[in-house]
Amino acid sequence: MKSRIMWSVVCIMLLCTSMSGFSQGIEFFKGTFNEALTKASNEGKLVFVDFYATWCGPCKQMAEKVFPDEELGKYMNEKFICLQIDVEKEGWQKEAAEKYNVTVLPTLVFFKVDGTVVSRLAGAREKSELLNAAKVARGEELSFEKLYDRAKSKKDLTDMQNVLKQAPEYVGGLQGMEAQKWIVRIDKLYNEYVKAKMGPDFINKEDLGIVSRFNKKNVKDDAVMEFITKNLNTYLEKLGEAPGILLVEYNNNIIGDLAKAGKNEYKKYLDRIKGDLKAAYDIMPTGSKLTPYEKFKYYYDGMYLLSYKKDVPSYVKLMGKYIETMGDQMGANDYGEIAQNMYQMTKGKLTNDQLGQLKDWLVKALQYDNIVLLDKINFVTMLGDTHKALKQFDEAKEAYNQAYMESMKFESKRQMMMVQMVIKRKLQALELAK
Repeated sequence: MKSRIMWSVVCIMLLCTSMSGFSQGIEFFKGTFNEALTKASNEGKLVFVDFYATWCGPCKQMAEKVFPDEELGKYMNEKFICLQIDVEKEGWQKEAAEKYNVTVLPTLVFFKVDGTVVSRLAGAREKSELLNAAKVARGEELSFEKLYDRAKSKKDLTDMQNVLKQAPEYVGGLQGMEAQKWIVRIDKLYNEYVKAKMGPDFINKEDLGIVSRFNKKNVKDDAVMEFITKNLNTYLEKLGEAPGILLVEYNNNIIGDLAKAGKNEYKKYLDRIKGDLKAAYDIMPTGSKLTPYEKFKYYYDGMYLLSYKKDVPSYVKLMGKYIETMGDQMGANDYGEIAQNMYQMTKGKLTNDQLGQLKDWLVKALQYDNIVLLDKINFVTMLGDTHKALKQFDEAKEAYNQAYMESMKFESKRQMMMVQMVIKRKLQALELAK
């Protein structure tokens, strides 16, 4: 009996050891940055550093979903000394962040053993992107610049596709003229690529992702978008809803630009909603008994009235009919958007009665619980602006303070600070207006 118990204990210990060693992911070194460089030098490795902050949402995402990956961990642990640096922790960690000009979180940097930067990635990355960047840092894969040169010279579609897939993260880490130079190069390469590739082989997830990143969003009758429209059923069958959503965004941008410019041509693209783009718009839930065409017709006809005809009374009347038709299916964004359009497109130059109507729509929007945080802050801030225009200064101050308090719910400290800066300026302007 005793021997059987001992054997069971041994088996449990082995099992626990096996489980703890399985899917370990990246093992981060516990020493300082200089100690990591020394260790890497002794072991013939490079150093990988994750610059993060405890409040950073994308940093937490990488810690939970990317760094624990078994394949990634195996490669990184064999080839690098991996280190995490909290950019806000006083001492060597904050000093390292300042020395290497870390302004975006997370920032992922590969170093030589002398502290020289090999390459860096600004912002969170998927496992595949991080693994590729690590292999490039070690010279096992072509760098972005070399891959671009090869793609440009050989016109190889696979190389061109790889360049376009990697371009956002590479160009995103550049600044000033260097960034602008690469934007021009990538735009040219994209145009060459889609022109050569458009055909049956173009209908795939990778190329759709490239189109969504690089294709101009407001060019009428664009060749790529018309190709997707012509082959929409095949796209939807192979790739799901994503191609349809892309087309809706594209067509809505065209309609909006034309309506704002006062061109009746917007109605031609509005009609596409019930025509060749119907399958795309059918994906989008209207949340009402209205068809997508009927709902967007209210929206863009109203935009035309405001932006071109400057006819606020007709807009209010049209939106009243829209609200009546929607009934209890009106939501926070429905009220918020019609209010935001009226305020922004008239630049707040409204009569007191019109401001009162605007206030009513905003109050109704804010009665809903399921508002996205940024939308809620926008609506509350706009309510403050409306109160200010009506010379209801105490109510305006209350609304601005509420928006300030709501901004504290952002996970991103940077986003919170940017919003609070805007609200503080509005509060200062309010004091002067009094």
